[in-house]
Amino acid sequence: MSLTEIKELLKKTGLNPKKNFSQNFLFNDDTVERIISYVPESKGFYIEIGGGLGTLTSEIIKRGLIPFTVIDMDRGMLKVLNSRFEGKADILMQDATKIKFSDHFKEHKGFVVGNLPYQVSSPIIHNTCYESEYLDGALFLLQKEVAEKLCAMPGTREFGPLAGIVKMVGRADYLFTLPPQEFYPPPKVHSALVKITFYEHGYNREHLQKFVSFMRSLFSNRRKNLLNVFKINKLDINVLKRLEISETLRAESLDWDTIMALSKAVMEG
Repeated sequence: MSLTEIKELLKKTGLNPKKNFSQNFLFNDDTVERIISYVPESKGFYIEIGGGLGTLTSEIIKRGLIPFTVIDMDRGMLKVLNSRFEGKADILMQDATKIKFSDHFKEHKGFVVGNLPYQVSSPIIHNTCYESEYLDGALFLLQKEVAEKLCAMPGTREFGPLAGIVKMVGRADYLFTLPPQEFYPPPKVHSALVKITFYEHGYNREHLQKFVSFMRSLFSNRRKNLLNVFKINKLDINVLKRLEISETLRAESLDWDTIMALSKAVMEG
């Protein structure tokens, strides 16, 4: 959809972009095609998070990716989606922070796409990772700063719980950056496209949630040494001695193997 088409559709339906839903509509057709080109074919199911006016939706339908479900929380946007794509996709009102991809799984893993609302992008990513045993991957358009945190590597300042949960279940690749001018209304920040590839793993939702809880404790005071972090969060200090990890280290300096060893020891009590 062009910028003119988006404005005309909003005017026709009497809708306005809502800040509380972070509604910034992508209107560059070349960019839309580029984004959807990263979506693989022949997956068990496809889900789009935050269909909005249907910019990405239209391209996914054009490619014939089925079965296809679009979810949104805005009643006005759902009306637009139904008017444009009824019979071509399942269109549902659903909270993306709570969606169970297991409900869509039959024999083959699915794929998720979404231009995520900035203010709830982290909870959506967490929930997607918790349900990743039913998914092959995800393609998310995010605020650039969130994308950088998502793709951060252990031992760097940007690494934390968000990158940690993704690394537990897969791999995140930063694909490209989009300027504010490609959206209407233009956001105050740049955006970025990230692709997550999920691996085969044996972690269930409960285990992954416990891991995230540990990571939040570990990185809650990233500038403090591990001894102080463990004391502040009432974690067993003896874990550091058993694993022969220096109490003077900081969380942001730990490599992945050390983080995994710490999480295992703490979670197993």
